[in-house]
Amino acid sequence: MTSSPPTRTAHPADRSTAAAASIELYVYYKVHADQLAAAQAAFEQAREGRPVRLLQRQDNDPVFSTWMEIYGPGLPDPAAAEHDIAAALSAFAQGPRHREAFRAVAGSGEAR
Repeated sequence: MTSSPPTRTAHPADRSTAAAASIELYVYYKVHADQLAAAQAAFEQAREGRPVRLLQRQDNDPVFSTWMEIYGPGLPDPAAAEHDIAAALSAFAQGPRHREAFRAVAGSGEAR
């Protein structure tokens, strides 16, 4: 009787890396209207060409703009990217940065 080759179980680090790669991170905060140009320049410099999107809420608030950073799946080291950008924008963010992480729902057409 021959034995089958041992099956390889995923190392916990392999699973966490795969799980982290499928996470999308959304970070939103307010920026004073007088600081928008300087804050955008700081964002672009800290982003260093990484694929992090920056959106602005269309709410017509004359004093504050709500900005949202989007760290999509597949971004190499999203924690480092967010850390760099948060540090660069700390002087511009009015109040806390709100962080929310999402994963695609199974069967939604996204890779699992």
